[in-house]
Amino acid sequence: MRKIITGLAVAGLILAGGVSTATTASAAGAGQPCSGYSTAEPLLRAGATGDAVKELQCELNRAITPSSGYYLTVDGVFGQATLRAVYRFQGCVGLQVDGEVGPQTWSKLDYWSLQSSYAC
Repeated sequence: MRKIITGLAVAGLILAGGVSTATTASAAGAGQPCSGYSTAEPLLRAGATGDAVKELQCELNRAITPSSGYYLTVDGVFGQATLRAVYRFQGCVGLQVDGEVGPQTWSKLDYWSLQSSYAC
């Protein structure tokens, strides 16, 4: 009986740790894709608007540390703040810093937005 109770107590601690870890990861959004915006990844430039820009802004927020001052409002408008964040991200990941979001930038964003750490 004592072995069963000890086993249940250990199992409970393991489960509690797993639930706590899962909740923390979910709250931070780590490892979860930006969803509900756009699955298309068109070439984007300053002045663009729409769901693809919302996707871009969401992924930039997950790839650049929030304390860096580049955190974006996900509003679907590729304005100056989004352009500065694109410049920052492209520089951090070794891409040409041109402010255009094409296949290479999308690829790096897709990767970094799913990591538990930041690109920059």
